[in-house]
Amino acid sequence: MISARRWFASLLISAVCLPLAAAEGPVAPERIDVPGRREQLSIGQLFVPDYLEVSARKPVDLVVFFHGAAWCSEQNFYQSRRNAALVSISLKAYDTEFEKPARFQSLLKETARAIGGKSGDVKLGRICLASFSGGYAAIWRILQDSQAFGQVTDVVLADSLYCQVLDRNSSPPKLNEDHMQPFLEFARAAARREKRMWYTHLFPPEEQHRGNTTTLTASYLIDHLGAFRMPRDSTNRLGMRLLYSCDLGEFHVRGFSGMTTQDHFNHFYVMADYLAKTSFGRAK
Repeated sequence: MISARRWFASLLISAVCLPLAAAEGPVAPERIDVPGRREQLSIGQLFVPDYLEVSARKPVDLVVFFHGAAWCSEQNFYQSRRNAALVSISLKAYDTEFEKPARFQSLLKETARAIGGKSGDVKLGRICLASFSGGYAAIWRILQDSQAFGQVTDVVLADSLYCQVLDRNSSPPKLNEDHMQPFLEFARAAARREKRMWYTHLFPPEEQHRGNTTTLTASYLIDHLGAFRMPRDSTNRLGMRLLYSCDLGEFHVRGFSGMTTQDHFNHFYVMADYLAKTSFGRAK
């Protein structure tokens, strides 16, 4: 049997190097120099936007984003106008980095010190874990720890929840429930309005192609919650065509048409729209 470590490594590679990729790669949005303070951490980069007022008297909300260029995640974050700070992390092995719960806790302490700067440590408030593509493996690890699960208020997944398929011939295909359990537990809490979860994914327009893993994991969560899909036919600001939506409490899924690598990356490029829907307050 393939080890969990090798399994997540293979998923990370397949998540980024999709077989339908155009030779020249995806077209990224125009790069904008968003103003703020940046600081390198032991892993990742801290970004404190210029509009955030840091004070030792008030907790600072934090978004921790996994898997994508820091400039693009910062641009997304700035456009969302969340009154918070951001840490952007890109690694080759998320599951091993966060295998021990103490690693995430040490990252939070390091981040609090860096946000405070010369004025001293700040307290952290709400915590959102966000990811694109294979970055979900870090969230999978983090949410397995009860302390971290209690700290995290929001999860945003941009075409970013893969899972081992144990049997594709069953109906529905059988997924590895150990891989899905932390996300299902969080989704249930969101459905009860105790947390907030947004999940956007590729939803091929033709049913015979809907065996892609993010469609399977979205269906798993929806079906286990007893939620309902509502057919849609609209486009967002990037021209992505929305085919269905699902909303139960604060559990939200959006299925967008697409099968190419460009379609996949567009979920990252439009993430600002979903960071804006988190429980975090909007900056003035």
